[in-house]
Amino acid sequence: MRALVLALAFGFAGPVLASADTLGWGRIFSNDYAGDGHDRWRSGSFALSMLRGQGWDGAPPPAPGALAELRFRTEVIAPARTRDGRDDRPYAGLLAFGLFGHQSFGPIEGSFGGEIIAIGRSTGVAAFQERAHEILGFDLPRGIDRQLGDALHLHAQSELVLPMHMTPGLTLRPFLAGESGSEEITRVGVDAIWGNIGHGDLWLRDPVTGQPYRGIEAETTGLALVAGADAAWVGDSVFLPDREAQDRRRARIGLHWQPGPQVRLFYGLTWLSEEFEGQHEAQVLGSLKLEFGY
Repeated sequence: MRALVLALAFGFAGPVLASADTLGWGRIFSNDYAGDGHDRWRSGSFALSMLRGQGWDGAPPPAPGALAELRFRTEVIAPARTRDGRDDRPYAGLLAFGLFGHQSFGPIEGSFGGEIIAIGRSTGVAAFQERAHEILGFDLPRGIDRQLGDALHLHAQSELVLPMHMTPGLTLRPFLAGESGSEEITRVGVDAIWGNIGHGDLWLRDPVTGQPYRGIEAETTGLALVAGADAAWVGDSVFLPDREAQDRRRARIGLHWQPGPQVRLFYGLTWLSEEFEGQHEAQVLGSLKLEFGY
C-alpha cells in the first residue's frame, strides 16, 4: 500500500514538476535548544518544500496532480540519560525526500503522497551534528556510537483539512491525517489562524511539531497568530525498537510576520507529550523561519 501511494503521487505530480511554474517555497527549522534549552528526543529538524503548478487562486485546484510539492527534510532524534546512566532511546539521524499532491474536494483540502526515508550513519546527519556541536561549543550528542543502522523506508502520508472562515481575520482548520511506514499514526486536530495574512495561502505542516507554515504566500503585509493542538494514535515505530510507543499529543503557538512583500518571519513553540514508555517528561521545541526574497 505504501509503495502504491508513492507510485500514484509520482504518477500524478511528476508531469507538474517538469512543466509547471514554481509557485512558492516552504521552509521551517525546529530545535530543542530553541524551546526548553535541552538537546534530546526530537532534537532538531529542517524541512524545505518547492511548490509547482499552473497557478494559485486561494485554494488547491480540484484536478489531481495539478499542484505538486517536492519536499526535502532532515531530522535528529536523540536519547536522554536515564537515572542509571543509560540512553532511553536509540539515536537516529534521517534524511527524507518526498512528493505530495495538493487537491481540493469541494470545501475540503487534501494532501497525499509520501517519502523515501534514509536513516543511519551513512546519511551523514550524525557527523554533521557532531561538527556543529564542536563549533558552537556544545556537549557532544549522546548515543551516536549506538545509533540505528542504515536503512531505507517508504513512508506514506495523507491529510484532509476543512478550512472554516469564521470572520475575515479568523480561520479554523480542523484536520484528519494518517501516516504509514516508519511509523503508523492516525491523527486528529485543529489549527486557528488569526490576523490579516495567511487566509488565502497554501499551508503546509511540519512533520515533527505540527506547526502550520506557508508554502504559497500572498504579498500582503501584516501579522498572523497561529495556535493549534492534535492527538495521535500510534502503532509501530522503527525509531523505537524494543520500546512501547505511546499515543501522542501536541500543542503549539506561533507568530507569522510579513513586514514586506518578500520578507517573511516566523517563530513558534510546540509542546510534545511523551512518545514512549520510559520518557520521563514532555518537551518543548522552538521553530523558526527567516525568508528574505529579492
